[in-house]
Amino acid sequence: MAEPPMSPPNLPTGLVPDIHLHGGLLSAGTRRDLADLNLQFLELSLAPELGSDPRFAWSDPVRSGLVRTDRSTRDRMAACPFSLFEILLPAIGTTPGSARSRVEDGAAGASLGEPWNGRCLAFVQFALFVAWRLAETVPLATRLALGLSPAAELRLNEACPSELAQLAACPDAVRPRWPTHGRFWPMLIAAARADSASSLRQAHCFGLCLLLSDVSPKGGAGCASPPRHRPPR
Repeated sequence: MAEPPMSPPNLPTGLVPDIHLHGGLLSAGTRRDLADLNLQFLELSLAPELGSDPRFAWSDPVRSGLVRTDRSTRDRMAACPFSLFEILLPAIGTTPGSARSRVEDGAAGASLGEPWNGRCLAFVQFALFVAWRLAETVPLATRLALGLSPAAELRLNEACPSELAQLAACPDAVRPRWPTHGRFWPMLIAAARADSASSLRQAHCFGLCLLLSDVSPKGGAGCASPPRHRPPR
């Protein structure tokens, strides 16, 4: 018998409008891309070959729970209205392709082997492309779906495709979201394993509250701003 899902905490009432708004922000195509990214991330992060990769560094309790899931459970987990990973942009002024990064990336690539290194790079490139596209067209969606701060969203909006490729090469471009959280992950896993729509909605609401709190503790993440247009090049 499936383990019953944990009850979510009391959700802040001030965030409810943002949660309801979120469902209308993402197009069907974006929701599909997000689910695909989430599933790719889960599958990569559970590969034994990538167990020591910092991009997939779950805490031991969370990883143990994820390892016990099957593919159908992970499919349902992936269909979240937000990413199960964080995108990390280097500080402004930092050169993603610095000599040190290239040496580290080369060592990592050699230890992983070309197929795994290629799969990881392809995933990060796809994640950055989705974020880049949303940053231009629906800025609020990048904050609610991907957890990016307004500053990070603006930086992506001003980036060109070649800069995205440089960012994707950073060894810490992504990492798990809430990798040590002892309530969210068991709750999402149990809801997905039970295939319960109501339990999954509760887990999504819990995650959205955590996400909004991470991005802007004062609720600023829920304030829409007009799309910005990249200057002509």
